[in-house]
Amino acid sequence: MKKIILGVLMAASMPLMAQQLPDSHFENWGDKFNKDVQLTDWHGSNVDQFVKFTMLFQKTGRTGYAAYVENRKVGAMGITETAPGYFSLGKPWQYMKGLNTKSATGGTEGGIAWKYRPDTMVVWIKRVGEESAKEDFNLLFYSWAGTAKGSKYGNKSGECTETDRVNEQCDVRTLTGANPCGTDEPAKQVSEGWYRARAKYNEWTQIKVPIYYANSTAPTMCNVIFSAGNYPSPGGSDVLCVGNGLYVDDVEMVYSSRVDKVLVNGKEFAGFNPDNSGVQIVKLSEIGATGGEIKIEALRGVGTIATPQGKKANFKGRKLDAKEMTVTPGALNGAPWTITVKAEDGSSTHTYKLQIKN
Repeated sequence: MKKIILGVLMAASMPLMAQQLPDSHFENWGDKFNKDVQLTDWHGSNVDQFVKFTMLFQKTGRTGYAAYVENRKVGAMGITETAPGYFSLGKPWQYMKGLNTKSATGGTEGGIAWKYRPDTMVVWIKRVGEESAKEDFNLLFYSWAGTAKGSKYGNKSGECTETDRVNEQCDVRTLTGANPCGTDEPAKQVSEGWYRARAKYNEWTQIKVPIYYANSTAPTMCNVIFSAGNYPSPGGSDVLCVGNGLYVDDVEMVYSSRVDKVLVNGKEFAGFNPDNSGVQIVKLSEIGATGGEIKIEALRGVGTIATPQGKKANFKGRKLDAKEMTVTPGALNGAPWTITVKAEDGSSTHTYKLQIKN
């Protein structure tokens, strides 16, 4: 009995295990597509319309295996198009009306059940291709709540092709990559982390993708897309360069205990320094807040994402709940308030002190 009690106490005192994506090291390969072995938990943008073209390949990784995707020219009977090489937790799809290549469209549907709120996605990559400087590669994480439905999607001609989809990425990502043809029933986008660059990396390189939050809603699903080229693109008509490829390995979701913004009685403390562990002075008169009972709130995941169209999507962040933040009261014009913040997975803590004055 003593051993059992000790085991329970030890488990209770240990930090929660960081919630990670399935097969984040890309070691689980199973069924084949067109004779090429495929990942079990992830889905490649392999083309299976008239003829088969593999876009996702197993390669030697930074550790064990890695996933490799490449843009390829696909088609038959002299009718060809360049297709984006990418893989995802959701399911890539392609659609074309008959032999009309101008109607060709595609995307990614769905993702996985997900209730966590990571702060950074860390990815190891290599980017290859003679035209790497002409085209962005994309590393994308997004989460949402609810179900999105759409019936029209951008095609190669810049117009819209009719096809019904559920939780298509451009119907979910209304803040940064909204469907140019319109969404019938939108979901509620919760977060997004999006990194893209026109560059070549011949050696394994670690990329850190910050994740920003649009609201405090608890997500129900998430998706991740790793793309060798200009996908996702809201219009579906961006240039794609044949041969541009992307190796991906060792993905990690990181959970932080840092705070981006602090609100005192509903007003932002603009002078807040998230790296300062000492006492920070808040003057209510300077931030436009009233006195009385002091209420302190904190936000995480505040940031801005620039879209390929030159627009900016502002993510206002999410308010930390009681499980993530505790406040020990101080005294107005006296002892400081102590704010203890812990990462959602319990992996780290931060302590902040605010001395609040009139």
